[in-house]
Amino acid sequence: MVADTWHVVLLVPIAFSVTAAVVPLARRLALALGITDDPKANRWHQAPTPYLGGVAIVLSAVVCAAFAPAWEAEAAVLLAAAVLVGIAGLVDDVRTLHPKARLLIEAGAASIVFFYGSRVNLFGDAGDFVLTVAWLVIITNSFNLLDNVDGAMGAIGTTIAFALTCAAVLEGQYLVGALAAVVAGACLGFLMHNWHPASIFMGDAGSLFLGFLLAAIGLKLRTAVDPGPSVVAVILLVGPALFDTTLVVISRVRARRPIYLGNTDHTSHRFLRLGLSHTATTLVLVAGTAYSCGFGVAVARGGVPAGLAVAATVVPASVALWLLLRVPVYPETDVSTFSGTRPAAAR
Repeated sequence: MVADTWHVVLLVPIAFSVTAAVVPLARRLALALGITDDPKANRWHQAPTPYLGGVAIVLSAVVCAAFAPAWEAEAAVLLAAAVLVGIAGLVDDVRTLHPKARLLIEAGAASIVFFYGSRVNLFGDAGDFVLTVAWLVIITNSFNLLDNVDGAMGAIGTTIAFALTCAAVLEGQYLVGALAAVVAGACLGFLMHNWHPASIFMGDAGSLFLGFLLAAIGLKLRTAVDPGPSVVAVILLVGPALFDTTLVVISRVRARRPIYLGNTDHTSHRFLRLGLSHTATTLVLVAGTAYSCGFGVAVARGGVPAGLAVAATVVPASVALWLLLRVPVYPETDVSTFSGTRPAAAR
């Protein structure tokens, strides 16, 4: 047991080192092929920046995951499904993939994962199938939305993956913990190159891969509590992604803007508009993520009642949501009440 725990722990620095070394190669390739994200009205960065950071994350994670303990066919299928979603993201990065096609691929990958055992277990096959596919698709795209400013997705992904690693290892799920540990190390290695000012972006290839894999790992997580509290624990472990998605959806619906079109209306953008630096913004996001994940692990272990954890997270999250919705983000909105301005070099 101790040996397996150390095996999992050592995967973090291994994945970190491999990813940190591969990302510069991906950057050179992106620049050579002209795969860059150019500044646009609905983006925060102001200089062309290469993509393909996500390709480095996917390759590093797959290679490092091969060294996980006690490999099973189900884990291989789970990882392969995440790679499939990552490939769809890569196509979107390079050529632009229609949203319906991307959702179809995500739903297909989610279906494969379901039939190989990574699923919601609440109501029975039909109901659980719908919930599993919905969970994986929603969480995958929620993580995709988090990749909106330098360092955000890398920092949040690292924090959530560390929490999932701890929760899995504490329950003796060493293979699940190993997959989460690989994600943590890969995100941290990428973050070395994506911290503001970023030299490379993750792109949809990375954010979709990470979102799908983390969502699937959450489904595989066993807990020491009943199904109800267990669901609460898993939701708290990915809470920050859901918070940002909720904020964006409400904001765009109220402004009568298409939900699927990108804009500078995310949690991180609002903090930047209020005058926080990129570093401060990222640290606030990490603090919020750690707070939610901490309760998630505590509930999973039975150390904190689910109701208390919900109250301790939903109440402050609701207040934060209400306050952030008051921050002007669209051109036609009056900005006279706010002192925060868009930094000259901000993404």
